[in-house]
Amino acid sequence: MPLYRALAARIDSGLAPDVTAVSMAANGTILSTSADPSRDATPGTQYAMVDDYQLPGSSCVETISRDDLIEIARLAPFVDLVTPVSSPSRRLVFKYYEDGDAIPRIWHSIRIPAMLSAHPNIVSAQHLVVHEKRGTVVGFTVPFIPGGSLLATRASRTFKLKWAKQLFRTIDDLNLTYGIVHHDVRLHNLMVDPATDDLVLIDFDRAAKPGGHGKVPDHYLPPATEKQLPQQLPALSLPPSPLEFRRLMGLEDPDAYAAIVEVYGLVTQSPTRDTWIKSDGGHWDQAAINDAVEGPWIAHPDARLDHPAQDYHAALVDWLSRRRQLEGGHARKEPPPLDFADHMPVPPADLVKVPNYQDPLDPYSDRQPPSAPVIPVSGYKYLRRDAVQHGRAVVEWARPASVARDRTRTLLATGQYADELSLPRHNKVAEPGSAVISIPRRSKRLAAMANAAVDEAEQGQ
Repeated sequence: MPLYRALAARIDSGLAPDVTAVSMAANGTILSTSADPSRDATPGTQYAMVDDYQLPGSSCVETISRDDLIEIARLAPFVDLVTPVSSPSRRLVFKYYEDGDAIPRIWHSIRIPAMLSAHPNIVSAQHLVVHEKRGTVVGFTVPFIPGGSLLATRASRTFKLKWAKQLFRTIDDLNLTYGIVHHDVRLHNLMVDPATDDLVLIDFDRAAKPGGHGKVPDHYLPPATEKQLPQQLPALSLPPSPLEFRRLMGLEDPDAYAAIVEVYGLVTQSPTRDTWIKSDGGHWDQAAINDAVEGPWIAHPDARLDHPAQDYHAALVDWLSRRRQLEGGHARKEPPPLDFADHMPVPPADLVKVPNYQDPLDPYSDRQPPSAPVIPVSGYKYLRRDAVQHGRAVVEWARPASVARDRTRTLLATGQYADELSLPRHNKVAEPGSAVISIPRRSKRLAAMANAAVDEAEQGQ
């Protein structure tokens, strides 16, 4: 859209970080900008404490401060390639968020890989990344897997039969052993670990228990209104029996269907998976799925395979047969299931807000009557300017635009250049409702370590 393109171009050309409002004409021309704090419509964002993620004691997930990570590249929105200052040869993917709606995605993205870190075909969580002053979790890291996804390398990488079998087994483990539905089994979420030559499933931001969606309760609504909302589904006894799993998922088996479509597509070079989705409600086309399962499969001339097409089809049929046997009650003996809350616990209130607050980004939202009780709010239901007014710390994500970044300087994940931290400092910050954390001293030594880390990491790219 012209407005978005014009705004993006203006931001890339160097929009001042203190700008709070932009006036634009209908054709996308920027008429004026404002740095008036009262016009700041930026929502607040809830960042939970480390303990709120309730990671098991057996978890190997470490905690690292955001200013101990060095930005190497920006891979996607809210996804960076980074390296720790203390370990310059190590490369990680740093995923973070500044939108309250992302809380349920972050919840599952962190907890599921942390609890299944020993699984050879599931990406492991490495760190909880905490804010350098508040100590709250702003994101997490996972290992960087070089080589690209199966989607990115579809034309150049040989798709091995063992990877198809590993995918089938991993889906069974998730669905029938641990009681988890991934909901996004797609080629761009399938990597190959070059160290083991094993398939790795990534990105659990859409994962949930069968029948659940991981929705975070709305902490803005007044208590009287919130009680009227539909309650979260009760916690399931996990793992569900295969028959219970089928009942909860309805007629569809999303992860299994996705695996069928993706493996079939790699072998036959069939159209994208969107053609397998019906327009009436977005459900899978069961008839098309059945045709793919029925076969025969004919390899496309451009397909790169290490076995004949019929071997991939036979592996699929064998997998579905075993899956149906499990549905018949012949369950395997497996490790204990995962047992965790569907959503993050209710966070402490960041602010006490007047009841007639209306989100400026949603002018059609209903105001509460003046007689409504004053309520505590958290997450994205307050404005950044309110937090500043009340003396609350605000997590800033200001950093140089990609086109304006000085490549001769080391950029930390905070958005600051390392040489800006040349003066020693030592902070102990205690925020209401948070623990006191100690921030290590920063000096010229950090800048030297950071520069060395970038040099070594860039040589490894």
